[in-house]
Amino acid sequence: MKYLVNIEDKAPDEDKRSLRHVVKEREDETLRDTYFLIDPEDSPSRNLKMGHTIIYPTGKTTGHAHDDMEEVYYILSGKGKMVVGEDEFPIQAGDAFYVPFGEYHVTYNTGIQPLAILWVTGHVEKA
Repeated sequence: MKYLVNIEDKAPDEDKRSLRHVVKEREDETLRDTYFLIDPEDSPSRNLKMGHTIIYPTGKTTGHAHDDMEEVYYILSGKGKMVVGEDEFPIQAGDAFYVPFGEYHVTYNTGIQPLAILWVTGHVEKA
């Protein structure tokens, strides 16, 4: 007999002890942790920055754009929604995508687990 279940298909934990319960009044707010792994300010890299961001359930990143950087994302775990410029699309573990120079982008966690992302930006000096 085959029995298959995916945690992302389960109802969110809304018990009063859960993180979701604690932040229920803060839905659609910035609710994330970011760790800079490689940074030109404190590593040998001159142009690349690499980071790991965790977006908690119901949370999002701070929307922003980089006029002097392009960026790539790789989704490590979880699922969510990405807005890049005028485009909006679902994302999940295993997805990789590109954000062009100057494009506004924001990431939303639409799942029940933390959404973990590895990202790299490439800084380009303006001539």
